[in-house]
Amino acid sequence: MKKIRFIGLCLFILLLFTSGTTVKKIYNPYNGLELQLDSIRLKYNIPAIAYGVIRNDSILVENAIGYRNIETKEKISAGDLFHIGSNTKSLTSFLAGKLIENGLISWDTRFFDLYPELKAESNPVYADITLLQLLCHRARLIKFENESEVYPIVDYEKNIGKNLSLPEKRYQFIRQVLKYDPIPLYDFHDDRYSNAGYIAAALMLEKVTGKHWEELITGISDELNLGIHIGWPDSDKPNQPKGHINPDQWKIDSDKALIPIPPILKNYHYFNQYVLLCSPAGNTSINVSGFLKYLKLNLDGLDGKDNYLKAETYKHLFNAYPDYSCGWVNEEYVVRCFHHKGSAGTFNSIAVMVPENKLGIVIMINTYNGEEINELARILINRFNR
Repeated sequence: MKKIRFIGLCLFILLLFTSGTTVKKIYNPYNGLELQLDSIRLKYNIPAIAYGVIRNDSILVENAIGYRNIETKEKISAGDLFHIGSNTKSLTSFLAGKLIENGLISWDTRFFDLYPELKAESNPVYADITLLQLLCHRARLIKFENESEVYPIVDYEKNIGKNLSLPEKRYQFIRQVLKYDPIPLYDFHDDRYSNAGYIAAALMLEKVTGKHWEELITGISDELNLGIHIGWPDSDKPNQPKGHINPDQWKIDSDKALIPIPPILKNYHYFNQYVLLCSPAGNTSINVSGFLKYLKLNLDGLDGKDNYLKAETYKHLFNAYPDYSCGWVNEEYVVRCFHHKGSAGTFNSIAVMVPENKLGIVIMINTYNGEEINELARILINRFNR
């Protein structure tokens, strides 16, 4: 009897001490993450999502869900390549930073210092444009981002011919672009984003090295083990993810809302030439692991650490101008961060870095869905930026 009373007393004391006490739940950003992202994938008819999160020296998340091809239902892999479009711009700027450290060029090198033969025939407003201005969209070259601006391709092919190497085509393209009027400056909205500017910057890097841009980027990729591929993911390996399009937007007779882009369209002359010319501005593919490695280099550099580039070079890359600097946008995007999006029409990607929390986020999808990728980014930022 005494034993029963003793046990009852212990239970009473335990109840006394725990009553009114709330057990605090520990926040876990991983809870239900894949399920939440997959629900968005299904909601917006996205074939596949590849995503990753890095903080400090740790990869917190590295995953891919969905399909390489929405028709065959072939499962995606975290090691698969995704086309990152204009996120290539930061790679071209990164390359420029290395060449500057090696003493081959400077931020203030003027385009016509390297290509004096083009100056006389060019619009004089471009006389003093520099490498840094080209990389930060301050040179005011045409945007070259929609069909109405593909006309320079027609111009140089009409006068020069089609049997040119890709670097020669870039040269002839910029030669033509430099004759046009610059992007106007507006009082309240200064929209100077220019793919053509990055093509011109690549010409400068090619001139001082004697190597093609493709060779230079591949060299950096090999040194850093980033796994960068020039072009579409499936250009060399057919089993890699396919880019997808809305048939209505391409005037294709189909009862489906989304299809893999047919080879005949991918090779459609103007679209194909546009993408090839834009390689330094937006024609590379990479997997999640490689992208996260690249973000880590940049995050460490912003934290004052020397690695492949010096810390002072990273500081200049990201802060040369306040709003857009060398392939990175510096503004509010859910939180204050550096970020950039990229799409050439059949894939989409976003990279986000929050230096104060040493946080990097990558999201890539194999279709073009602008608002949908914003929703995915908000989820990852809100979960991990704590």
